Amino acid sequence: MNYISIIGSGIISAILNLLIYLINLNNNIILFESNNFFSLENTKVINNAGTGHTGMCENNYIYNLKNNYYIKKNLRINYKFDFTKQLLSWIKYLKILNLNKIISNISHISYFYLKKNNIKLKKIFNKIKKIKKIKFTNNFLIIKKIFPILLKKKKIKKNFSITYYKNGFDINYELFSIKIFFFLSKKKNFFYFLNKKVILIKKKKNKFIIFLKNKKIIVNKVFICSGGDSYSLMNKFNKKIIKNYLNFPISGNWLILENNKFIKKHNIKVYSETLKKNPPMSIPHLDLRKILKKNKILFGPFAGITFNILIKKKKNIIKDLNLKKIIKIIFFSIKKIYLTKYLLKENIKSKKNKIKSIIPFFKIKNYNFYYKNAGKRLQILKIKNKTKINFGTKLIFNKNKKIFVILGASPGASIAVIICINILKKCKSNFFNFFSSNIKTNIFFNKILYI
Repeated sequence: MNYISIIGSGIISAILNLLIYLINLNNNIILFESNNFFSLENTKVINNAGTGHTGMCENNYIYNLKNNYYIKKNLRINYKFDFTKQLLSWIKYLKILNLNKIISNISHISYFYLKKNNIKLKKIFNKIKKIKKIKFTNNFLIIKKIFPILLKKKKIKKNFSITYYKNGFDINYELFSIKIFFFLSKKKNFFYFLNKKVILIKKKKNKFIIFLKNKKIIVNKVFICSGGDSYSLMNKFNKKIIKNYLNFPISGNWLILENNKFIKKHNIKVYSETLKKNPPMSIPHLDLRKILKKNKILFGPFAGITFNILIKKKKNIIKDLNLKKIIKIIFFSIKKIYLTKYLLKENIKSKKNKIKSIIPFFKIKNYNFYYKNAGKRLQILKIKNKTKINFGTKLIFNKNKKIFVILGASPGASIAVIICINILKKCKSNFFNFFSSNIKTNIFFNKILYI
């Protein structure tokens, strides 16, 4: 009998639990979560920076070299997001979960308001349209129909241009995760422990001992998906495995609007243009999300500097540092001075100045925006040969591939499915040969998602 331990209850943990259960019903899965409920950290709707990345309108993924625009990363993210849609299709087809309120069809647009950048957007569009059905327009009347809350100023009408992707989605990953755990909780071979913090993991022959406060559990495999706590747990287990990596937490804030006059008119995700000398994360987007059964307009997230790597509980990054790593961080901060300056600038920016950032999107009068935490972006510092920051998720495992850890943050939660598939492909156990050749045919992923 196989005993598998999964630590953490975010979206990656939820999908991993579901896939492991469905692949082999004889596996005993044991879930540990340090909070008193599931998905309270970055999977929570308000803490999630991206809930429907398709890569078709996000300009921060586009690489510009001498006015040539490369969309390789956009296409890669779109391909990965397709796996998420396919899994949801499969879940719906087999009636595993009720997807009501989890997924909704929301169009995405890329909105360029600077006249000089209209040519840039047109070039990007000409590349993307060869792969996906996407539209381009600089006709103000058409734009007003698609994006009705747009700023009304006659003198800048001619500056507007947009690309419009109709087949976008918005996914409530918090609700999705909770529904997965509720589904699994009714199964006899799924066990979960809330308010149970894993203190230490030790290897014993071919097995692992999970140490809790007053308890020890022996398992065959361990998957660490606990966000900000993942690095610390792996560091205690084996420092050599992650000696070349370090957490680099970035905080975030939303500006939130609940004015029904605007919300009724707005049903799109709006991504803006990259600004010169600013890092990719500096592009706030205008989002629409359903939070606590109520639609809200979110603008941001605005980045900042933080030393706390968890949201619900206090855990400081400094505890995982030594002198050598501190020197590496200082070296990185100097080397990437544009990023350091940006984070410091955003950290001290007032609410009034952040609200001014919305002006290109729509007219601001006396609408009540309020501030809300947008979670933590746990980026990865790779410090082997040269210090570089890795925006994304890093999968690390031991030699016999029996303990896995996921570091960092993916592009939103949107590509969580393919991350989990890659984890399972790395495993040596026979029941994971389910993913051996072509994932689409093996798991019967059919694009039947109609919402």
